[in-house]
Amino acid sequence: MIIVATDEGFTVTDKSNYQDFHVGVGSLSHPEFVAAVSASDDVQPHQLPRHLWVSIDFLHRELSTAADPGALAGLEGMLSFASKNGWVNDERTHVAAHVVVPE
Repeated sequence: MIIVATDEGFTVTDKSNYQDFHVGVGSLSHPEFVAAVSASDDVQPHQLPRHLWVSIDFLHRELSTAADPGALAGLEGMLSFASKNGWVNDERTHVAAHVVVPE
């Protein structure tokens, strides 16, 4: 699952891949990406460099988990793995993702 930054905000691609989770900058420049993060309720800065907190509610909305039991099971499995590794915040509202920057 890849969270992609766009001019309009963030979207999820590769929705059925629960093994690869990261944020991509898309075609945005660094200043545009920083502005997108600042304007978004779906992602928030993380204390580690090149990481962001991604809203779990955002993932549920993007994956339509209320209408798709398979997506719900996949997301819950991914979040369980992330939680075991310390990648979910204490409030269980956000999951950490690394940011992939094109070379």
